[in-house]
Amino acid sequence: MPGYGLFPSSDVIRLRAEFPGYLICELHDELGFPSYVATRRARSEGGQVLLITARTVANLRAEIQAQEHRQGGDA
Repeated sequence: MPGYGLFPSSDVIRLRAEFPGYLICELHDELGFPSYVATRRARSEGGQVLLITARTVANLRAEIQAQEHRQGGDA
């Protein structure tokens, strides 16, 4: 069983610095392929938690940027 890596990749470190309003993790499937997950630290007005998933760092960055744009950049 491979377990979880304890040290984030340089991509995740950059994303965390770029988007401090999100908790960002890199997960790997049983074959070692990564997927990226981000959740917004602040809940929405209705108390909902935002969860974003993506297969690549570029896709996650784009999804977070789109979400920030929808929220007026307050993330």
